[in-house]
Amino acid sequence: MNHKPVLLAKTLEFLDLKSGATVVDGTLGLGGHAKAILDQIGSTGCYYGFDLDEVNLTEAKKRLEKYSSQIRFIHDNFAHCHDRLTEEGASQVDAILLDLGLSSPHIDDVERGFSVQQDGPLDMRFDRTQGETAADIVNYWSENDLKKIIYEYGEERYAPKIARLILERRKEKAFERTTELVDLIGTFMKGSSDKRRVATRVFQALRIAVNNELQVLQETIPILLSLLSSGGRMVVISYHSLEDRIVKTAFKQASRSCVCPPEVLRCECSGQSSFQILTKKPIVPSDEEIQNNSRSKSAKLRAIQKL
Repeated sequence: MNHKPVLLAKTLEFLDLKSGATVVDGTLGLGGHAKAILDQIGSTGCYYGFDLDEVNLTEAKKRLEKYSSQIRFIHDNFAHCHDRLTEEGASQVDAILLDLGLSSPHIDDVERGFSVQQDGPLDMRFDRTQGETAADIVNYWSENDLKKIIYEYGEERYAPKIARLILERRKEKAFERTTELVDLIGTFMKGSSDKRRVATRVFQALRIAVNNELQVLQETIPILLSLLSSGGRMVVISYHSLEDRIVKTAFKQASRSCVCPPEVLRCECSGQSSFQILTKKPIVPSDEEIQNNSRSKSAKLRAIQKL
C-alpha cells in the first residue's frame, strides 16, 4: 500500500513535540504521521492511535510494530476520545493530530466503494461493522433529504436534478454499485471531466452522510481541546472547505478572550483567552509536495496552542 503522510514537516513543526510527550492521533490511518511522531517522542512517550477502520488498524500495527511499547491502538471514533483516554488513565495530553483525509486503502480498495473511477459496492463506511451504507441512503432516503446532503455536503448545484434522477432510477432497480451512480450522472453530464467532477462531489456528500463526519468534527473539537495540557498543541489537516470552515470557527471560538453572551454590548467577563491560534492562514502543501503526492492537493493545516 502506497501511503505518503500529508504536510508531514509542517505537522511536526506545529506540534513541537518533546521527548516523553503524550500524543493523541484521532485518525491514525496507516500510521504515516505516527512513525515520525513516535521517533520524536521517544521510548518514554505515549501515543494513542484512534481509527474506525479495523483494516487500517491491522496494517498500522504491522508498520509500527517496533513502537509497540509506546502506542495504544484504539478501534473507535475520535468523538469518544475523552472516555477512552479516561479508561486508559490519561486525563491530559501534550498534542493532538487529526488528519481528516481518506487513507489510501479507502480509495484504492474497490470493495470500500469510495472511488468514482472503479466499480465497487456502494458502501463508504469507515467502520464496516455498523451503520447505514451509501446504498441505503441512495435507495431509501427521501428526495428532499438526498437533495439536501448533495447540495450542502457536496456543494453541488445540480443536487435537485440528481436527487430526482435517483428516485426515478431506484423505482426500476435499487442501486448497488458505484458505477451505477456514476453512470446516472453521466446521463446529463456528457463530458467525461464534468461527469467525474460532479460524481466526486456526490460521493463526497454520501461519504460525509454515511460517517456523520461534519457533526462529529464540530462537536468533538472543543472536547479534544479540553484534553490539552498547558502548552499543548492541536493540529488539524482538512481536505475540503466544509471541514476547514468548522476547524477555523472552532479554533476562533476557543481563542476568544471574551465569553460574554451576544446580547451583552460591553465585555463584563474580563476573561483571558486560554488558546492561541498558531496559523493566521491555513498552511497548504508546496508545489513539490503536490507533485509527489497528488492527494495532498486540497489539504489545509491549522494549529492552535493552549496557553
